[in-house]
Amino acid sequence: MNDKDKELLAEYHHTVSEQLNARLSESPRFFGLLIVVATGYGYVLSKPDLANHEELFVLTSFLSYAAVLWAVWYLAALGYAFRFLQNIQHSIEHELGWSEFTPLPESGRRTGQPPSPASIFWDTFWLLPGIYHAHVAGLGAFVVIISAASGFYAYMLWTLCWQRCLATVICALATVVGLISLFWINRHYLSRFTARRNPKGDV
Repeated sequence: MNDKDKELLAEYHHTVSEQLNARLSESPRFFGLLIVVATGYGYVLSKPDLANHEELFVLTSFLSYAAVLWAVWYLAALGYAFRFLQNIQHSIEHELGWSEFTPLPESGRRTGQPPSPASIFWDTFWLLPGIYHAHVAGLGAFVVIISAASGFYAYMLWTLCWQRCLATVICALATVVGLISLFWINRHYLSRFTARRNPKGDV
C-alpha cells in the first residue's frame, strides 16, 4: 500500500467516523417521539370523558404500544448500524497499522469481536453502545407500563365478565410479546452482524 492509498483510507476513516457520530446523535430523536406518545396517552387516560370513549381508548392504546415496538426495532437497527460502521473503521485502522492504539482485549475477546455464541442475557444487546443499555431498560419499562395501564383502564371501562377477562388476556399477551420482541430483534441483528462482519475489525 503506497502513501496515496493510505491517505485515501485515512479520509474514508474520517467519513466513517462522522457517520458513526451521526448514529449516536439519533437517540434523542426517537425517544422524544416516545415522550410525546406517552404524554398524549397519559392525557387521554387522565380525562374521564376521553378515557371512557371506547374507540378513542382502544386507538390510543394501540398507537402507544405500536410506537414502543417501533422504537424497539429502531434501537436494534441503530445498534447494528453503529457496529457495522465501527467494524469498517477498525478494519481501516488495521490496514493503516493503527490497531495498536485500540483498547486491550477483555475476558479473552477483542473489542470489536461479538460474543459467539451469545450465551448470557446481556450478550444479546452487545451491538448497542453502553449509553443505549439504559434505553433498552426504558423500552422494557414502557412495554410493561402501557400494557398494565391499558389493562387497568379496560377493566374499569368494560363491566361484563368476558370483556374483563379478554382485556386481561390481551394485555398480558401484549406484555409478553413486547418483551420477547425486545430480546428477539436484538438477537436477530447480532446474528446478522456476526455473519457479515470483517474479522479484521475485531480489534
